[in-house]
Amino acid sequence: MDNNSENMTAKEQLDLSVTSTQNEQVMEGIIQGMTDGVILVGLDGRVQYVNPAVAAILDKDPEKLIGKILASLFYEYSENDQFNQTLLNAIIDPEQKQYDTVPYYTGDRFKQLHVMTSVLWVGDTRRGIIMLINDITELASLKIRYAQQITTLLDSLVQALSTAIDERSHYTASHTRNMVKMGEHFLDWLDQSDSQKKIAKDRRRAFLMSVWLHDVGKLTIPLEIMDKATRLGERMDEIETRLDRIHLLDRIALLEGRLSEEEYREKEAQREKLASEIRRIDRAGFLSDEDLAYIASLEALTYEEEDGSSRKLLSKEEMECLKIRKGTLTDEERTQMQDHVVLTKKILEKVEFPDAYAKVPIWASMHHEFINGRGYPDHKEKEEIPVEVRLLTILDIFEALTAKDRPYKKPFATDRAFQILHGMATDGFIDEDILNLFEKSRAWEGI
Repeated sequence: MDNNSENMTAKEQLDLSVTSTQNEQVMEGIIQGMTDGVILVGLDGRVQYVNPAVAAILDKDPEKLIGKILASLFYEYSENDQFNQTLLNAIIDPEQKQYDTVPYYTGDRFKQLHVMTSVLWVGDTRRGIIMLINDITELASLKIRYAQQITTLLDSLVQALSTAIDERSHYTASHTRNMVKMGEHFLDWLDQSDSQKKIAKDRRRAFLMSVWLHDVGKLTIPLEIMDKATRLGERMDEIETRLDRIHLLDRIALLEGRLSEEEYREKEAQREKLASEIRRIDRAGFLSDEDLAYIASLEALTYEEEDGSSRKLLSKEEMECLKIRKGTLTDEERTQMQDHVVLTKKILEKVEFPDAYAKVPIWASMHHEFINGRGYPDHKEKEEIPVEVRLLTILDIFEALTAKDRPYKKPFATDRAFQILHGMATDGFIDEDILNLFEKSRAWEGI
């Protein structure tokens, strides 16, 4: 019984030995056939084993690697420093697994390799370090092309949206495009200068996208406000129609004998003078105190309707428009226009921008902030306003001052525009250093 037991144990041991040998052969076949490179490094730092894939991936003869110290094998080209460091890190700190994607130079071309290292244990014994190397050059190339396609798509969508915003109002059809062109020329000039105000290349694309999208909130602004060329805007047509009606009512009164010829001519002269003055005030660039006093006198004017009832000649809203001392917008309309930056931020925050463009919603929605805290909507101070936004603000103001397509004002010459901008810088509204650089660059000449 004991002999049989001993014989069985020997047989079992033989079976186990055969199985172990077969397993090793199977594993060897698998490793030999792998497309991933496998390198086994002993605890002494010498290469103990490499599979055939190593030759194709690293462009090295496997036989010349065996027995060599790993740290001495890949220093032929400085381009492989990162690859070397990954391998050395595995030897220096073998307990820490290494995962890295690194460039590798074969001598005639670059590859992208994914390297993974780990301690190789046999039972409870640490045998060495095993390294798996995968050539992901083609995959990396595909990812780069895909990223480029996504970036191109994003850029084209942004430009299409910006075009839609500008084209919505034919008075500002070139505003954003001009700003982008000036921005590009200025950044190119800045790169060639010795200025400390340069914008890092990884922030350049985000900045230009912020310029493209800075007015996206204007999609929600009514066109009668966006395109308001005069104080009264479309209300002037209503007043003209009303004055024509008053003329007809007076004519009827004359024919019916309720007005004498002299009274009729006097009313006609008064009406024509009134219409002329309202037209002048409607389009005036700036109203004097005398103009405002005259407008105040119009509030009491009335006319008699066909049914004999008395009506105000000018409505409360029309009077409010006429009292605008400078510009064309009432306080309420200006508030609506200013709200476009709030809406810009609200709209853009709904977009999942890639990491490189994460600042776009913030920069685009801050372009009406001034460094003295007197901008809107959040009255931010200089330290809170990034350099990119300070530049965007200057581009926006300069383009608006020199634009030739604004119905409510004549374009300023470049010299006069810079006088205004330097005045704003002196008063602490905009960054004087950036303004001086922009003026020196003459970036607007590239439009």
